[in-house]
Amino acid sequence: MVLLVDAGNSRLKWSELDAAGSFSAQQALAYGNRPALASFIDLLDAYPAVGRITLVHVLTQLFADSVQEVCDQRGIHLHSVRSVEQAYGITNGYQNPAALGADRFVGLVAVHRQAGGQASIVIDCGTAITVDAVESDGRHLGGLILPGLQLSADALIARAQGRLSVSREQPSIFADSTGRAIGSGCLFGIVGAIEGVCARMQQSMSSPLLQVLIGGDAEYLRPWLQGNYLVQPDLLMYGLSYITEQATCTSC
Repeated sequence: MVLLVDAGNSRLKWSELDAAGSFSAQQALAYGNRPALASFIDLLDAYPAVGRITLVHVLTQLFADSVQEVCDQRGIHLHSVRSVEQAYGITNGYQNPAALGADRFVGLVAVHRQAGGQASIVIDCGTAITVDAVESDGRHLGGLILPGLQLSADALIARAQGRLSVSREQPSIFADSTGRAIGSGCLFGIVGAIEGVCARMQQSMSSPLLQVLIGGDAEYLRPWLQGNYLVQPDLLMYGLSYITEQATCTSC
């Protein structure tokens, strides 16, 4: 059995990959107050027959080393995906290619494979929001990082030393309470930022253009965004399945 695993800042996401190259519906588990490694070990316990894992993560080197040790102990072949200068049809646009988040690199691989020759923008709406542009020829043009919904609200509340609260109920431009004003302000601020960044990127990119939303807040943000945005929560699983296929062919 092969598992595709995405270890983010707050959640572990995974799919099963079958022999035909199809992956199951993505599942997710929030870390809560537990270390990410504990959630990863729980995942291995739930799949005792797993023999191979393709992993992408944004966590520490200690997590990476610990995961490798656990997999070695269980006889599991682990392939940890890293950002490189050029691979899988993508030319990394960062001055230091390794500094690009590996999850962002996998997202670029996936959207480029799916776009059918279109230039694309990947918007990952997680703990942080990343916006990355890739041209039709696979050139990553670079991207931006901004705080996500919860981080934005947390920053305001922290500066008020906990005297404020946030409400996401019934967002409105004309909020009628401080809690709703913070929740609505974070929402519409992020929506405006995404729309503005994408519009500016499009001015320097070829068209037509595919805009894909992924991450935990993608479904929540989509109804408020004006324009053509496709929500694809399992985009990284698609990218990991393609990378697994390529790695398997290389090792044949």
